[in-house]
Amino acid sequence: EGWEDRDDCTVVEVPSECIGYITGARRATLGTMEEEWGTLMFFMNKQEDARRGGGNRSEKLAIFGPDRPRRGAELKVMSGVETKSPGYYTRGVREKVSDRKGFDTDRIVFRDDELSYALGKEGATRKKLEVASGRS
Repeated sequence: EGWEDRDDCTVVEVPSECIGYITGARRATLGTMEEEWGTLMFFMNKQEDARRGGGNRSEKLAIFGPDRPRRGAELKVMSGVETKSPGYYTRGVREKVSDRKGFDTDRIVFRDDELSYALGKEGATRKKLEVASGRS
């Protein structure tokens, strides 16, 4: 509780059918993302929610850390969810250019052929874009 008031926390809704994929065996995938981005991540499940069972079609994943690493980890999680459940986050998404000062995110909608090019073989271009954006 109280995460809404924190400025070092982002919460992402993860559909229940993707939780195992995002977490990985013995938390390996989540741990790798934490290492890559320098964040702390965990699912927030209240005991009473777990006891009630059923009903929840998604769970909240809390991501703690500075703005840029937190956003990187959030996008990585969202990418994983999109792999397992296409359109979960991207259905109906539109382009957006921020006019906010400081750190923020712009959205650009790619066609399929543009997306393949932007990612590159085994994500090579994506990794170069990360470096060019000042992520590293």
